[in-house]
Amino acid sequence: MSHMMRLCGRGLRYIRQYGPAQLYYKIIERRQRSRAEAGYEAWLLKQCAQEETEALEAGKLSGRGPRISILVPAYETPVLFLQQMIESVQNQSYTNWELCIADGSVSDQVQTAVEAYAKTDSRIRFCKLKENLGISENTNAALSMAEGDYVGLLDHDDLLLPGALYETARALVEAGDADALYTDEDKVNMDLTRHFQPHFKPDFDREYLLSNNYICHFFVVKRELACTAGGFRGEFDGAQDYDFILRCTENAGKILHIPRVLYSWRCHEDSTAANPESKLYAYEAGKRAVAAHLERMGVRAELLDTTNLGFYQVRFSPGEKKGLIKSFGNLNGQMGVNVVYYDKARNNSVIIPKDSDYVLFTCIKKAKLSEGFLEELCSCCTRPGIGIVCARVYDRQKRLSSDLSMKGVRDPFGSSMKGLRTGCTGYFHRAVLHQELTAPTDCFLVKGSLLRGKETLAPQKLCEEIRKQGYRMVYHPWAVVYEDR
Repeated sequence: MSHMMRLCGRGLRYIRQYGPAQLYYKIIERRQRSRAEAGYEAWLLKQCAQEETEALEAGKLSGRGPRISILVPAYETPVLFLQQMIESVQNQSYTNWELCIADGSVSDQVQTAVEAYAKTDSRIRFCKLKENLGISENTNAALSMAEGDYVGLLDHDDLLLPGALYETARALVEAGDADALYTDEDKVNMDLTRHFQPHFKPDFDREYLLSNNYICHFFVVKRELACTAGGFRGEFDGAQDYDFILRCTENAGKILHIPRVLYSWRCHEDSTAANPESKLYAYEAGKRAVAAHLERMGVRAELLDTTNLGFYQVRFSPGEKKGLIKSFGNLNGQMGVNVVYYDKARNNSVIIPKDSDYVLFTCIKKAKLSEGFLEELCSCCTRPGIGIVCARVYDRQKRLSSDLSMKGVRDPFGSSMKGLRTGCTGYFHRAVLHQELTAPTDCFLVKGSLLRGKETLAPQKLCEEIRKQGYRMVYHPWAVVYEDR
């Protein structure tokens, strides 16, 4: 009964803030995804069984692979949770690791439990802090104990799944000299009887990382880079991992993604995994972490909350392009922007306008545009390294007209974003988040300077060529096209 009352309370608060329609869409999407993931646990069991068969290879690699220091800040951790966390590390087939636990607890329960394991396993290192310093400083204490080549982040009540360290070490060895790495993850209930809500992530995407901490766990980074970045900062407690990941990746070269679920986030009542509203301060800290990152990178932007906690809207400072643009018709030829229409089905070659600041390619001739449409696209397109900016496009049935394709996503339970109706946000809210795409939507803006010397070209081919030149193609969800009848 108390659980139902909490759910009702959360629902009412959500309605007051965002309206009943948003709550309706949220519930519908969660149910649809849960149905799609009905076979997830059986699928995960097969993956874990496969990892166990690779134990021999893991043993060989342990002798020559990198040493991985796992950092765990502990504070009054329930003994059973702590034991399960430790044993999930001890049961790894890759053995070249150390587990560094820094304990800020007032009681001795964590110390007693850890020391019992450390007596028989010298890879477990423990430090009892004089006082609780907060999660960031407690983690820094664990970092100061680490001696490995890489450090990995593990919460005190979470689990590494079988093969996590082997897959990590194998990827690092095969890559040669990677600075950081992360894996896919899922959630597990308190008594470890049910795994659910897997997060199948894309390959490293700086744009996507501005909207949310999609990397989260299991994150592994060179120890030297972690120290150079300055470790963890207490002013971002609650989102200290997000701030840490942003600072590490700013200076990282090669960042790997292992598209396998190798980490389980325990879901209990005080966890953001089960109840996002339990740590509202964490989402404010996350917003400040992104803002600090943008400032370090010299990017002017405003961060706004979305209807989903922990997911942010990034509004880049507008450039000089301003005007009342409501349709493609009154956009064409204004302010250095030319519109080119193409046939999506035929992907026909089109004539490229000359001497344009920007060219907008679209297969939709009659449409309504969101307020500030042109300013949103241009403000994003003026940023260094970006050559193409894609709008969010809805067809006449008010559904997304194309998929949102991201590199590296391996989701065996997902379906295309194409057809997602207005009001819905899609898998992990991707329909309304900045991200890098591998294929354009049905309306995209291109920098005119990248079109010099090109006379005719098919839009899809054009996008491929620009990306091969090293420019990014990004999705800007706040520039919206509604196809008109």
